[in-house]
Amino acid sequence: MTVLVTGATGTIGGPLVRELSSAGLDVRAAVRSGDRAAVLGDLAASAVEVDLNDPAAVDRAVEGTDQVVLITANSERQVQQENAVIDAAARHGVSHLVKVSVGGAAPDAPLALARDHYLAEQQLRSSGVPASLIRPGFVMQNLLQYAGWIEKDGTWRLPFGAGAMAMVDARDVASGIAAVLVRAVPAAWNEYGWTGPQSLDLSAAATIIGAAAQRPIHYVDGSGEEFYEHYVADGHAPGYARDITTLYDQIVRAGWVAAVVPGLEDLLGRPPRTLADFAGDYATSFAAEPLSH
Repeated sequence: MTVLVTGATGTIGGPLVRELSSAGLDVRAAVRSGDRAAVLGDLAASAVEVDLNDPAAVDRAVEGTDQVVLITANSERQVQQENAVIDAAARHGVSHLVKVSVGGAAPDAPLALARDHYLAEQQLRSSGVPASLIRPGFVMQNLLQYAGWIEKDGTWRLPFGAGAMAMVDARDVASGIAAVLVRAVPAAWNEYGWTGPQSLDLSAAATIIGAAAQRPIHYVDGSGEEFYEHYVADGHAPGYARDITTLYDQIVRAGWVAAVVPGLEDLLGRPPRTLADFAGDYATSFAAEPLSH
């Protein structure tokens, strides 16, 4: 079975390519440019260069595949890119397309990225391609981008308030997608909402991460505007930065992503990773200096 994975070097796509290769599947790992293939390490040979803005290139990548995993980065071109993959999948009779989406995708969602995912979902529904939607909770690896924001005294200032999150490890999301791909698809349209096993606010999360990193880390509630300015300064597009600010400062703060959703454990055949598991594996990223052993 041949599977095309877009976003193959990303947080979810990278471990997914490895999982599928280990399972003996023929994987086409779509990358933006040839030099990105190196990110795949020993699986670089599975890379295919695909410009998602070029429908002809997308068509060539999809042709001959049995299943497609659609993962794209948020951008102004996201809807067009995803529609190109969906349209190609329909033309070539792909048997199953798995799209990584978000919770709350709707035409009137407060986040532009959720509205964009909704538009692509509607295209997928109308395409006739058997499909599975994956709606993961807050991905633990998202916290890595804020590791450098921890101040010397351990203060970690982010605008989450006391809102709890049922965070999920990206590696478990990848494993869940792999399980969905290799088992028989139960219906023409499937939706999965996956979270980890715990619901924690960032104060509790900081304590757990600090213990693993061998340093005190103390969460302090910050303002949305300060976060937005810092995030833009880190190189993110203003529109996307505004979306993420709204997500944290309004949606997470209000407790809308706190619910633990069961189901992932059944696919994995084991409990999903806890935040302590994640913190132990990524402790070096949060450490103030090299960890002692």
